[in-house]
Order: sequence, then C-alpha cells, then structure tokens
Amino acid sequence: MIKYNVSQEEFSTLDESQQGLYSQGDDGFTLNVEGVPKEDVSGLKRKIDELLTEKKTAQQKAVEAEELAKAESAEKLRKANDYEQLYNSSESEREKASKELAELKATIDRQKVSNEATDVAFQLTKDPARAKLLTEQISTRLALVDGEVRVLDGSGNLTVSTINELTSSIKAEYPFLIDGSQAAGGGATGGSSGAGDTKQVSRQDFESMDASKRMKFVKSGGKII
Repeated sequence: MIKYNVSQEEFSTLDESQQGLYSQGDDGFTLNVEGVPKEDVSGLKRKIDELLTEKKTAQQKAVEAEELAKAESAEKLRKANDYEQLYNSSESEREKASKELAELKATIDRQKVSNEATDVAFQLTKDPARAKLLTEQISTRLALVDGEVRVLDGSGNLTVSTINELTSSIKAEYPFLIDGSQAAGGGATGGSSGAGDTKQVSRQDFESMDASKRMKFVKSGGKII
C-alpha cells in the first residue's frame, strides 16, 4: 500500500519506481499530488497501486517470455545435437556395412580365382599334393576383373591369354607336377633335393613344409605316403 507521507527510513526501503513518486520535505517525503485534498488521497492511492500492479505484471510477463525463449532455444539446440549424433551414428553404421561388403566381395573374388585355379590344377594331375602346389602357382596368374576370371602375366599385368593358354604355360613351366610327364623323376637320382634324402614322406609332413620345399620335394621325385 502506498503512503502519502513516509519517513527517511521508510523511503529507503522503497524501490526506485516508488521513490520517484515522492518529494523530500522537512518531515520526510511526501507523495507528489496536485489538486487533491490532503485529507482524501485514498482514490489516488488505489490508482497508484493499480499502476504499480500493472507494472509488476508487465515485468513478470517479460521475465516469463525471456525464460520461455531461453527454453525454446535450448530445446532447438538439443534437437540439433540429437540429429547430429543420429547422423554420425548412421554414417558410422554405413561405413561399417560398406567395409564389410567390400571384404565379403574380396573374399568371393579370391574364392572364384581359387576355384578356377583348382579346376585347372586337377586337369593336370590327380595327385592332391601336386594339385595343391599347382593351384598356388596358377592362382598368382589369375585375377577377377568385372566378374570374369582373367589371366595375368608373370608381373601381375592383365593379358589377352586364355585359360587354355595359361594351362599350356603351366605344363611347360612345371612339368614335374604334371601327370604322365617324364620330367617328374628327372631329379630323383643323386639324392639332394633340398628336402633331405628322404624320398617318401607322410601327407602330414608334406603339408607342414612351406611352398618352396614342397615344390622341390615333388620336383625331385619324392612321393607322399
């Protein structure tokens, strides 16, 4: 409630908007009023109270509007962050799937090449050990290009050679691995082949050799028992 007269102590407790309504006098502070009898200021006080209430209401609405704007801004930021996280997660999953697909394709390509090399090897020999060695050599001369098995030269470059031409080349290069070739036992006499003096080994021992030793063993005329 607004007082018509306030002391110095009461004046100091008022906020600035209320202090502006008073003028300092000899006995304290007096409400600035013109044309109103001092003995009846109740109507003026009610009007002032209404104005102050409206002012406080307006200030409160301004504070609420500001808080609402801050809340909306924070919500937009949260949604933006959620979208960014969702996008990053989606990109990560896409890259992972793409990598897995590429690895699967590479595995299928290698399997196709290996199957072709194995088919050629078993056309040249029925012996599994020799066929395995031939498969390893033939695989280095094949590649899958646009879904088709193509022949490579010794340096790994594509050629126009056919599988049949590659087969003939393998026969000439590795005659000791080919069934019916007289060259298979050509190195058997003399006893030194790089695989020791043993001319017969178990399949387990043969499989434990590296490719070079297996090749030398077969070339020397060794047999797998």
